[in-house]
Amino acid sequence: MAAQICTWQAMIGLLVFVYCFGCIAGEGEGPVVSTVTGQARGTITHATDLPGKPIYTFLGIPYAAPPVGDFRYRPPQPALPWEGVREAMEYGPYCPQNISEANEMDHPLKIDVNLPMSEDCLRVNVFTPTVAADASLPVLLWIFGGGFVMGMGSPPGWESLAAHQDVVVVSFNYRVGALGFLSTGDENIPGNYGFLDQVRAMEWVKENIRNFGGDPDRVTIFGESAGGISISYHLLSPLSNGLFQRAISQSGTWKTFPVTPQPLPLAQMIAGEVGCETEDTATLTACLKEKSAEELLEKQYSLQLSAGLYFTPVVDGTFITTDPMKLMKEGEAKTVDYLLGVTNHEFGWLMLPYINQGDVHAGMTQEEFVQGAEALLAYEHTGNPNVDKMVDAIVAEYRHPTTPDDPMAIQHQFSHVHGDYTFVGPTVLVADHHAAAGGRVFVYENQYRPSVHPNRPDWVGCDHSDDFFMISGLPFVELPEIEYTREDREVSLSLMAYWANFARTGDPSDSTGGPTDSPSLPTWPQYTPDNPVYMKLDVVPTTGVGLKPEKAKLWNEIIPKLAADKKDEL
Repeated sequence: MAAQICTWQAMIGLLVFVYCFGCIAGEGEGPVVSTVTGQARGTITHATDLPGKPIYTFLGIPYAAPPVGDFRYRPPQPALPWEGVREAMEYGPYCPQNISEANEMDHPLKIDVNLPMSEDCLRVNVFTPTVAADASLPVLLWIFGGGFVMGMGSPPGWESLAAHQDVVVVSFNYRVGALGFLSTGDENIPGNYGFLDQVRAMEWVKENIRNFGGDPDRVTIFGESAGGISISYHLLSPLSNGLFQRAISQSGTWKTFPVTPQPLPLAQMIAGEVGCETEDTATLTACLKEKSAEELLEKQYSLQLSAGLYFTPVVDGTFITTDPMKLMKEGEAKTVDYLLGVTNHEFGWLMLPYINQGDVHAGMTQEEFVQGAEALLAYEHTGNPNVDKMVDAIVAEYRHPTTPDDPMAIQHQFSHVHGDYTFVGPTVLVADHHAAAGGRVFVYENQYRPSVHPNRPDWVGCDHSDDFFMISGLPFVELPEIEYTREDREVSLSLMAYWANFARTGDPSDSTGGPTDSPSLPTWPQYTPDNPVYMKLDVVPTTGVGLKPEKAKLWNEIIPKLAADKKDEL
């Protein structure tokens, strides 16, 4: 059942195109912009350090029809047009998910439980420094993370990125969990509806973004965790062709969450829990459409806890036409400019409790390390006679060089086992193939630990999702519960500039066309398999050569060779 049965992995978001000019309504009424389905009125906001620079914000605009009733488990349909001017001043409902799962994690940003949750959730948000249709600013389209089971396109911060770098930022919701990725493996519920929502959001940008000051032919899709994984899948999908020109994967590629080879048993499991007949898939589908989202959500969550059940991507024959490794090796991926990377401690604290369910302050024993390595390999290599050899290779590579028997050192090394297996290996693998196919590639390791985690132990580095704070510009957004340091603000300005430069020119170091007050940045060299140079993102960015090469070799070459050989020797 591949990645769907591993709890820790899931912890890791038409009509005729009418060219119209956006305009600013009378004072106090907010900006009004035309879309292909009607006019929308937004609001004006500012970054805290740029009070004189208005950012026009449009929230909760439908980009597709509500996926309810017979439209559940179907591709998104065109949004319905409306009369008059629609108020776009508040975020729309977020897609059904278990909010407590996210809010129980040790993370300073919590989901607002007062926001409505509904299947009618396919909404888009736009943050722009201008609504002049001839501005042609670069567009950054954000895809949120959350293990494909949670998340939403309404985090704070994007007004800051738009203000500091003169870019248009777009975020949106897409279906997650059993409503977004459940599949029967046939024509009844092919699956990947969350991905199809993402494609529809890209189409909405193509059709409408010019009136928000954006350039529809200069779109960069970017995302973190499941969002970064989504980006990687879009590079392999024919449905995304022509909808973006550049891509950024933060902490995740398709190899992080490989496709589920047999999705039907997972669909049958939840169908049985909600009282649906599970043998005939057409009957099963009709029954699931009649169940409430709340009931499906409740059963999904209980199965996550009891059986590690998660719904993630599948080969549906449409969005993903065949095995992603085959597509990548055969050069089927789009060779757009690609920026991708990891944090230097992906399993440092946020997800550590999912891989060590004991006392994380006490560390772990070597025996627990071995058991954890066996569990990590089990779902993919169960029954392989070389599993013991694989475990031995992991133990040998990750044994601490000076304190191999110290419980905290063992736990620290084990956190990197999971981080390297889940993120570093897949990132290096995809970067190498993309560069070899002719794409321009830039790789990074984010080493900056923001100050927003005062209760985390000192040994934790830049953790999973820490980069979001800096890249979204959160140090320049009014959030009373979080305080930032001068270094936080400096790093945020640098990372926003790198990301926006890449969106403008395809080179994170090239500030051509950017704001004159953008920070001066160290040169970020291009990555190639022969010269695997990468950027170490920190207060002062520096370059390195080879992102954890021995660890990447273990996960990308040694373990796969042992798995394929099924012999007792390397």
